[in-house]
Amino acid sequence: MTSLRPIALFNTLTRRVEPVSPLEPGAISLYTCGPTVYNFAHIGNLRTFLFQDLLKRTFQGAGYGVRHCMNITDVEDKIIRDSQKELPEAASNEERHQAMKALTDRFTQAFFEDLAAVGIPQEGFAYLPRATAYIPQMITLIQTLEERGLAYERDGSVYYRVAGLPHYGCLAHLDREGMQLGTSVDADEYDRESLSDFVLWKATKPGEPCWESPWGSGRPGWHIECSAMSMDIFGPRLDIHSGGIDLVFPHHENEIAQSEGATGEKWVNHWVHGEFLLVEGEKMSKSLGNFYTLRDLVEKGYDPITFRYAIQSNHYRKLLNFSFDGLKAAKNALDRIRTFRKRMEGAGDVAGDGPWKEALDPVERVEKARHAFWEAMADDLNTPEALAAIFTLVSDLNAQDDRIALIREERDFVLAFLDETNAIFQGWPHEEDNLDAEVEALIEQRKAAKAAKNWAESDRIRDLLKSMGILLEDRKDGTVGWKRA
Repeated sequence: MTSLRPIALFNTLTRRVEPVSPLEPGAISLYTCGPTVYNFAHIGNLRTFLFQDLLKRTFQGAGYGVRHCMNITDVEDKIIRDSQKELPEAASNEERHQAMKALTDRFTQAFFEDLAAVGIPQEGFAYLPRATAYIPQMITLIQTLEERGLAYERDGSVYYRVAGLPHYGCLAHLDREGMQLGTSVDADEYDRESLSDFVLWKATKPGEPCWESPWGSGRPGWHIECSAMSMDIFGPRLDIHSGGIDLVFPHHENEIAQSEGATGEKWVNHWVHGEFLLVEGEKMSKSLGNFYTLRDLVEKGYDPITFRYAIQSNHYRKLLNFSFDGLKAAKNALDRIRTFRKRMEGAGDVAGDGPWKEALDPVERVEKARHAFWEAMADDLNTPEALAAIFTLVSDLNAQDDRIALIREERDFVLAFLDETNAIFQGWPHEEDNLDAEVEALIEQRKAAKAAKNWAESDRIRDLLKSMGILLEDRKDGTVGWKRA
């Protein structure tokens, strides 16, 4: 068995970079908060999912087995608001559920199309639970909290008693002594300064889909969903829980309260959060005209993998200022590595002897780059330093190859390192793999065009693929296959 590389990450709970010590040696249990599927994901959302993919791939590259669970939030305030507005007041509960499912199915599919385009395949997740499939587990968890005196019912809704958990606020580092407890709140999201009792189960309101429960008909609060899904899948302990920095409070704080309140023991060893994304120095907003989805970038002619690189080349805990100049710089950086890869894939001449050859052994130089790369990635995913190690190698070996060509064995050693690093960044694959990724991305764009009934765009992409020597096969089940002509 290959020895494991130790990885250290910043723990939001302790505010320190700490070694990750998995509960099961060699195996990582990873729970990441997924999308709330009521609209297309914007590029700020995608920064979080790209960071989480980087996190998983780094552990896999370091030799660990990773069981990755990402939930799909398919019942929540905004989902209900958008899915029910076209229904008449007299609509049945079944009709309300159908309308909600139609909306969430549509945007769940769109979400996975976007992930595929940026190199995150759906098959890479061990678990993709939908919240609506875990209502019984949520009810059981709430009942446990009631039994422990941490939850109470009022008018058909159930609330968490924040005062009953002494360490509430530990993740967000709230000053409990300087804050007063407020009243119970029904909203899923609320102000950081509120130490209010939060809702676990919401009594049914007119015009909402509902489920039956011991407290009457209603639906779950947002926070209980992740606790119930994670503990059902992984049990009472978890190695790493991750999400965007905006989820620290109240969402993740409330997850801790629910999970640890129910079990009486520590739930998560490592809390890892990614920072926000700004656009041209400002918070993304439709009113400012700087609100973008991945589809917007594709329409402007940008490759989704270039976007992936632009995101991952910045440290996940640093505020990222997205710009189109930054995308162009990312493309140039990727082109540099890809050009180097093609050079290494070339035949190469038989190396001669000379002072330059004596000064630089390509195999030793690759090992030096590998050490620097992993030293950076193991230090809280320091991607800028890790990529610097690759680019320094590219400069050194290009100069070496200009003077005395690397032999085949040396080139293969270089290519193996490029494969090793590409398994994490997904930016410089073999030429064949690169074509496959490009084709799959175009197919996803064609699917989106057909879903929007944009037949002209659908035909344009089909013809473009045909010009690339790719023939599409539209199947009866709605999937699309392809083959080379």
